[in-house]
Amino acid sequence: MRVVVREAFKAYINMQPEEFTPGQKIKGDIAAQLLRSGADVDADDDAARELAEQLRDDTAGQQDEGGGQREPDPPHQPPSTDPDGGPGHPDPSTPSAPAVDAPVKDLLVWVGEDPARAREVLEAEGAKDSPRSTLVKQLQKIADA
Repeated sequence: MRVVVREAFKAYINMQPEEFTPGQKIKGDIAAQLLRSGADVDADDDAARELAEQLRDDTAGQQDEGGGQREPDPPHQPPSTDPDGGPGHPDPSTPSAPAVDAPVKDLLVWVGEDPARAREVLEAEGAKDSPRSTLVKQLQKIADA
């Protein structure tokens, strides 16, 4: 699957900010991800055109009874919580949590100095059959801060 960038934009790919320039060709899973997210790209092969058409059909099927277009549902993001434990409002510029089996470096970049994120990753890591001891130690320091 291939897409071509129409206008310059920045997007998070695998928790890393990536800059895309007009005319740049993107292929594979990243191309599909950009199409699904509504990025400013054009389909460049049959598979991409098919996905774009499917996405358009899905959006067109979301009409209300009055015949008008309704807002498309936003991409799924995991729920976040505020410090009081109630539902929070995720910041769209903040990348979602990486997978529990992500490299230690990626997990620590996402956690930063945030004790809540450290506890979240620590809990997920602790639930694994064999938690990574060095990661657990580093997360514990951040969580206890």
